[in-house]
Amino acid sequence: MGNNQSMRGGRVLLKPLEYEDALKIRFWGIHENKLLEDYNLGDLSKNELQYWYNIKKKNFRRAYYAIYNEEKKMIGYLGIKDINLFKKESYLGIVLDPNYTDRGYGTESIKLLLNYYFYKMKMKKILLEVNEFNSRAIHAYENIGFLYICEYLGEFENQEIDFKDPYYEPFFKHFKYHKGKLLTRIYLMEMDARRFEMRN
Repeated sequence: MGNNQSMRGGRVLLKPLEYEDALKIRFWGIHENKLLEDYNLGDLSKNELQYWYNIKKKNFRRAYYAIYNEEKKMIGYLGIKDINLFKKESYLGIVLDPNYTDRGYGTESIKLLLNYYFYKMKMKKILLEVNEFNSRAIHAYENIGFLYICEYLGEFENQEIDFKDPYYEPFFKHFKYHKGKLLTRIYLMEMDARRFEMRN
């Protein structure tokens, strides 16, 4: 599936992700929270970003976009993957530079993409996965109109979380150890074309 369409909103521009965009990730901030360590792309080397970019672009069932803000700074990326044109559905993902979270950029970018997704691509449904502990993200998705479908356990990226640390101890309720592996509860959420139309 091609993704050569750029989209412009009030504060953001979504453009097809290119290698030059990927290189700008080196200048992103870093999440200090170890629960979000998997989103720390700012410390990747140039070679690692080349590999990361190739993985993102090699599959025709994916379409990724760089997010630029009103200052023409690349502050994130989002995309759709596992695109099923027969069922007209896919999965959504988004990652922002930690320096630009909690400013509404993510919400605006998702709405802009969904407008194109449902009205131009004529897709019927989009799903996403989000960790149960990430209440901020869940709240943002619910405000956009995503609904909770179900939850399940999946292996967590960072197996070294110390839940004896007072900061991380309250989050342990969202996790489970099984056969020596740290598992996290994952929410599956969805939005369909009808609900998006009714809310926008």
